Amino acid sequence: MVATSGRTATVYHGGLDQFTMRPSLAGVEYCVAGASPYALEFENGADVICLLLGDIVSRTQYEDDREKSLTFRGETTAFHPRYGRVKVAARSVRHGFIAFSYSDEFQKSVSDISLSAARLNGSVNNIQGEAIRHLARYARERLASGGALDPLEIQYLGGLVYVETIRSLDTSRTERPAGISDTAFRRITEFVEAELETDISCDMLAKVADLPLRSVFHGIRDRTGLSPYQFVINARLARARHLLESSSEPISDIALACGFASQQHLTATMSRKLGSTPGRLRHN
Repeated sequence: MVATSGRTATVYHGGLDQFTMRPSLAGVEYCVAGASPYALEFENGADVICLLLGDIVSRTQYEDDREKSLTFRGETTAFHPRYGRVKVAARSVRHGFIAFSYSDEFQKSVSDISLSAARLNGSVNNIQGEAIRHLARYARERLASGGALDPLEIQYLGGLVYVETIRSLDTSRTERPAGISDTAFRRITEFVEAELETDISCDMLAKVADLPLRSVFHGIRDRTGLSPYQFVINARLARARHLLESSSEPISDIALACGFASQQHLTATMSRKLGSTPGRLRHN
């Protein structure tokens, strides 16, 4: 769980596992969220498309951009590319949503459209179309009737949601922004290494590189395959691992020195990313 301080209370953001997760069916994994407020944060390892069954009023943040008010409109889809970071605090939820994640094999089997360009542009919300509207209505009515969606039905529904969404994204006309120079990337890397114990935002990286925010986001993704958020997290983990293996400093001090909120934050992140805990790394 991730805590973020608000004006009146602390909101805890859980992962997708707070919803009922379903096993993968021929490359399609999905979960169903009902009509209740939620706080969600996840880093998706696969492309995710959410089918919105009704309006969702939220505060939403992608990557390290600023949190903003956002309404996900009902009977649309939202595309969240792999390796992205999504954080949503939904205060008003009508009908809920179904989130589908897709394996590479499934994507290749249903469409010859490449999502490479679309992934570079990050999350896209409120993708609409006549077919998407009908799919949302069908899913909403099926779930409202109290009957569970059967495996074959989910496979077809997930496939149609995928096809109609990527058609609407119109990836063939997406322009790729210019990359960043070796000098700019070196400035960013040196800044991150020097400021690991502080909060680092995309705005800061853009100022260091003297480039627009979008160019920095895509430049880092092109060079490393990572979003700026993941790039910084990996640097924090690398420093923490080095200190764990080369010093006897308390783990709590190492966590703070590397920019983690607490020892628990370091442990959770390291377990998720590296499959090991700080204690195990120290004693290896």
